[in-house]
Amino acid sequence: MLPALAVYAVFVLWPIADSFWLSLYHWRSSSAPPEFVGWRNFQMLFHDPVFWSALLHNVALLVLSLLTQLPVALGLAILLSYPTRARGLFRTAFFAPMVMPSVAIAVLWGFVYLPEQGILDQVLRVFERDFAHGWLSAPDTALACVFLAICWRYTGFYLVLFMAGLAAIPEPLYEAARLDGASEWQVCRRITLPLLRPVIGVAATLSIVGSLKYFDLVYMMAAGAPENSREVVATYIYRLAFASGQGRYGYGSAAAVVLLGVALTVAGTLHFLGRRNAAEPNHGAAGGA
Repeated sequence: MLPALAVYAVFVLWPIADSFWLSLYHWRSSSAPPEFVGWRNFQMLFHDPVFWSALLHNVALLVLSLLTQLPVALGLAILLSYPTRARGLFRTAFFAPMVMPSVAIAVLWGFVYLPEQGILDQVLRVFERDFAHGWLSAPDTALACVFLAICWRYTGFYLVLFMAGLAAIPEPLYEAARLDGASEWQVCRRITLPLLRPVIGVAATLSIVGSLKYFDLVYMMAAGAPENSREVVATYIYRLAFASGQGRYGYGSAAAVVLLGVALTVAGTLHFLGRRNAAEPNHGAAGGA
């Protein structure tokens, strides 16, 4: 137990504490000594329109993830739960993007969105001749295009997660429901979805926390778009601390601390709601007894 706590303290707690300490200082370079400024970095951050715009982009990605990735993954998992020869093949195919390097995914989707010669423009030219659009450089489409790549990458992960949850549901429940004349939709609504609620809660938590820390694909794919139109909090932190010669380590650390606080708050709230929902049937059963 103690070795595990030591590893956790060194690799998790200490970096968090160090970031919080750095957020209380004004520090632009490693050669100049840091200047203690207290909460000023946080005060500046809360009045920073770029930070709030970046956080809004994270929230938009979060909502899109909940409305697209999880329902698509759940639907595919239910379809693949029926015994077929190709079930393992489909599961592997959907999960494959998850293990691909981010650089490879960025290059692959870059060819899809390439102006004029890209696959998407070539398809759209069937409907409109001479169609050409800079999907990853236009401020109104850059982040949406990146989200499609994110969706393609992570949907397979949630698919496997839901398939594991479906495999844990006892088969006699389905057999009894079908013997009672229940349709497939009724079986799904009355048995599958209620028993998958804990797994759906875990998937939603992972999706929300993951949406708050998107960095790699946004940074690599939307680099040509205007900064404020494709900025998320993680890319803004990187730009503050390391890019454009700013070197605002304290200010960037303050943004990282706020992002961590938001992620912990959301995860804690979802965990509390999940435990309360899981306890409700027990209370009802006790009351009925």
